[in-house]
Amino acid sequence: MAAFFGRQVPRVLQQTKSPYGYVGAQRSIRITSALPINDGKQIRVEFADQSAYLFHTKWMRDSCPSRAGSDYYRKSASAVFDLDNIVATRAETSQDGDKLIVHFEDGSKGPCTDEYVASWLRAFAPHVGFSANGSASSSPGPVVGTGSMFDSLIRNRRPWDATVEMPTYTAKELAEDEDKQALFLERMIDPGIGLILDVPPAESLDSKVVGLPLERLVGKMIGRLNQHPVRETRFGVMHTRTPPGSASVDYDHSNPLSMHTDHTVYHGTPGFLQFMYQAEGTVTSKVCDGLALAKHMEENHPEEYKLLTTINVTHSSRNTIYTKEGKYRDRNDQPTPDKEASFELVHTHPVIQLDENGLLEKVVQSETKRGVCALPYDTYEKYMAAYKLWSRTVEEPRWVKRFPFPERSIVVTNNWRVLHGRAIVPPGTSRTMVFGYVMKNLVDNRYRLLRQLQAERQNGLLTDKWLTRLPNQVLGAILP
Repeated sequence: MAAFFGRQVPRVLQQTKSPYGYVGAQRSIRITSALPINDGKQIRVEFADQSAYLFHTKWMRDSCPSRAGSDYYRKSASAVFDLDNIVATRAETSQDGDKLIVHFEDGSKGPCTDEYVASWLRAFAPHVGFSANGSASSSPGPVVGTGSMFDSLIRNRRPWDATVEMPTYTAKELAEDEDKQALFLERMIDPGIGLILDVPPAESLDSKVVGLPLERLVGKMIGRLNQHPVRETRFGVMHTRTPPGSASVDYDHSNPLSMHTDHTVYHGTPGFLQFMYQAEGTVTSKVCDGLALAKHMEENHPEEYKLLTTINVTHSSRNTIYTKEGKYRDRNDQPTPDKEASFELVHTHPVIQLDENGLLEKVVQSETKRGVCALPYDTYEKYMAAYKLWSRTVEEPRWVKRFPFPERSIVVTNNWRVLHGRAIVPPGTSRTMVFGYVMKNLVDNRYRLLRQLQAERQNGLLTDKWLTRLPNQVLGAILP
């Protein structure tokens, strides 16, 4: 299998394939003609790509950004009732065809005029318009679900093996450069791994402050780290020495861990991106690609793959690591209700979880956290054989990328795709590693904003008022 090298053509040189052609920086969408029809109840719009669509006049008026204020909310909650009598009296294009000007009349409040950016209207056309010249055959149809600005990247992900080159960044560029942040998030979808170097040192190794360099950097790049249900900080801390609070084998670095993903016991796997900050010490770590492993199983062991994608297992535990104050509990203390803030976790799911299109959505794998599974009697033997085959496969050297994990660096993984294992700590090395997570919806929406800001810088017509409040599926067709 060919390795993934993480190279990417700069976006400004790319064309983006939409359901109806290429749009973006290399192609300008223009309107060639527009005309109200059916007594002004619809508007027929022709574009330079020879497509033509009928738009409801009510939709045109209701959807215009002029209806929203500077806070991006609609100016009036009652304005929807003003649409009943609206008609278009005239429609005209700007001289270069990049705008449409529509004159409306509602019978009671008098005339009004709105302008529409051509690329905005063309992106909506296949979803809300009626094809007037047969171009509906290429229509994507109605918008279904929230979607993601990452959808096209997800469809085109490439699996990788032990020879993969890990994308590398500096903390400074990711803290200051929004274009680098957007590229970083794209690479977190594919290949799903990254190494950030030259991270500022922690002021101390105290558990309350050692993770602040990580938290500050992620805050600038994406947003806040997930807040743990009990822990006083948004980040967790692991030491090679015996600190107060290592009350779990999961935190014991002398205990080998198989390749796994995190948050397996949390329903829905909220940790989408995982950040691991090496505050002290230099080690060797390892990752492998769940996409490549799933593809390997599908192609070489189809029966086992079917079991792993359809049969549910349970990951579950009781968390007793923290005190009621959110501090790490001393592992030598016996857990008691008055000292610990214990809570239960359970998540039942397939190990390989597919989306509605049959694409890999996430790998949820952790043998140490596998609970008591209600496996069907008639499939138990076959399933356990498939699970053991899978568990051996994820450890095979051909899949596992080993890499140096230096002090003052951050390893980032897509926790829904990439498995990781216990780092190798050289003898006599003191190690402090900080970890934290970011939820998928935060990553999705940060990337959406970064792409909007890029478009605003590149195209004077596409201001914030035209790029906000849109479905992801439409926004993706507008952006270069």
